[in-house]
Amino acid sequence: MVTRSRSRFAALSTALALGLTACATTPKDAATGFYRESSADVQNRAPSSMSLPTDGKTGGVIDEVSLRTKADYHFTIAESLSLEGESARAIEEYKLTLVYDPNSAQVRLRLAAEFVKAGLVSEAVEQCKAALETDPKHEDARLLLGGLYSAMRMYDEAIVQYREVAKRNPENYEAPLFVGAILAEQKKYAEANVIFESLAKDLENPGRHTAWYYLGRVKLEESEGHKGTELAKFTSFAENAFKQSMAAKPSYAEAALALGNLYETLGRKPKAMELYRAFQEKSGPNANIAEELSRLYVEQKDYAKAYEQFAIMEANDKSDVNVKAKMAFILIEQQRYPEAILRLEGVLALEPSSDKIRFYLGAVFEETRDFASAIESFSKIPLGSSYFKESVIHTAYLYKLQKDYTKAVSTVEDGIAKDDSQPQFYALLASLLDDTKQYDKAVGMLKDATKRFPDHAQLHFFYGTLQDRVGEKASSVETMKKVVTLDKDHVQALNFLAYAYADSGKNLDEAESLVRRAASLQPNDAYIMDTLGWVLYKKGQFSDAIRTLETAYRLQPDESVIAEHLGDAYYRQAMPEKAKKLYTRAAELDSHVTPNGSRADKIREKVLVVDRQVQTLGTDAVSGSTARQPASSK
Repeated sequence: MVTRSRSRFAALSTALALGLTACATTPKDAATGFYRESSADVQNRAPSSMSLPTDGKTGGVIDEVSLRTKADYHFTIAESLSLEGESARAIEEYKLTLVYDPNSAQVRLRLAAEFVKAGLVSEAVEQCKAALETDPKHEDARLLLGGLYSAMRMYDEAIVQYREVAKRNPENYEAPLFVGAILAEQKKYAEANVIFESLAKDLENPGRHTAWYYLGRVKLEESEGHKGTELAKFTSFAENAFKQSMAAKPSYAEAALALGNLYETLGRKPKAMELYRAFQEKSGPNANIAEELSRLYVEQKDYAKAYEQFAIMEANDKSDVNVKAKMAFILIEQQRYPEAILRLEGVLALEPSSDKIRFYLGAVFEETRDFASAIESFSKIPLGSSYFKESVIHTAYLYKLQKDYTKAVSTVEDGIAKDDSQPQFYALLASLLDDTKQYDKAVGMLKDATKRFPDHAQLHFFYGTLQDRVGEKASSVETMKKVVTLDKDHVQALNFLAYAYADSGKNLDEAESLVRRAASLQPNDAYIMDTLGWVLYKKGQFSDAIRTLETAYRLQPDESVIAEHLGDAYYRQAMPEKAKKLYTRAAELDSHVTPNGSRADKIREKVLVVDRQVQTLGTDAVSGSTARQPASSK
């Protein structure tokens, strides 16, 4: 069994050993008060034959005080530079310190640590070795050397150094822990377990919690490849080890994370959440625990509690833009838009190049109907961004909402000029040109677009719709056939074709098959039901047509065409009063849409026809074979 986000054991020895020098103080020599363990009190190291001439004054003697002063000066500068993160300059100052005090193991240790920061591992190793030649008892130098060997995967050499530390100082519990970690990394689990168990059960060991933790980790490593009862034994042991670790040190977050991870692996997420919550209440807040707990809360869509955990993570690292962004997204989810805007603007201040944040900021402005600010945000998203396409579409849509079709069209055309590989741009442009009744321009544009994207069903659908608008009925039918060939479940194309066949009175069986498929894909759609009713009407199945058209009218009582079709069906079934009522309703609805339109006048003519026939023949005679039908019914 492999646990989630598991680091390798060898990293332990490296990280902890390197940590020994990361914040080292400056130990002073007990006799002199200086940092070094120096033997610089020898006055003249040169052979006597090469000694400098003297005149009986101090000028010919090495001034120990001066050497110490210069060494101390450069060491102080080096320490300052190291704290400021300027490793290259710090290295130079440490080297200068060694010029005046070449026998200081402590300076070489600090230089080694700085080499590590700079990624110069080989140089760091050499400095550790030099420090140990000067002072074989220097524990920190030996631990660092072991950590460097471990980082270089020279495990045997690392173990030698750690065991030497343990031999010289039986009270050092870290060295054997490092040995166990390396053995575990080498999959020598039995040997590693012996060491970890000894450390875990030693009540004098202040790091018992770490030993228990690594015992659990080793057991999970060993569990890989096992199943059933054997796997359960390993996981049970690991669970107990992590609990023992937390008992030894309740604030040890690594054990809590490992145990929670194990619970999740075993499918016990509620148990993991309970563990994390308890940790935060008793030993928290802890940012790493908060990260896991927030993830689980988000999965449960408990955004309020997730937000609390993100706040803990933010307090731990004010510069973490990822956390700040997640907090903003939760505010968006909770529709707390003003707060979300402030959050997103704060993230942009830290990360001004984030197109994702800028896009979401625009979306929030759009949601709050601050269209000018939304457009401004979207307009700053550059070509090449994964959000460029959406920003163009949103900008055009916002201009359309403001009835500024000129800017909406120019926005999309500019988007096409910058990136002509987006079929959605052409579809949106077609819609805008349709809205502004620029049908010929739309048809010409879509003719080229469908050649550029021959397999894009929706573009072909728009093309067929616009062809119908300009009166190219036959061409529109052929285009819609192409759409259905590309996408057999394209509901709008299926409905369009069925209605076109019904209107022309041709291919009625095929029309019925097409529209019934559309209805199965999108049930209870008023317009699809209207098409089906109209097909049945054209096939002479008036009773079935009435039932279907009544359903369509019930679903969409404010659509003029549906009301008229139902009126026609009532008329053919000798229901003149019902027919007249529906015709009147259809004329009213159409007048609202096109006040000066001729269609409403044609519908009113049907009302007059019904009235004349009722007056002349009577209600019962209207259904006779000599009854004159409304023009659209023939």
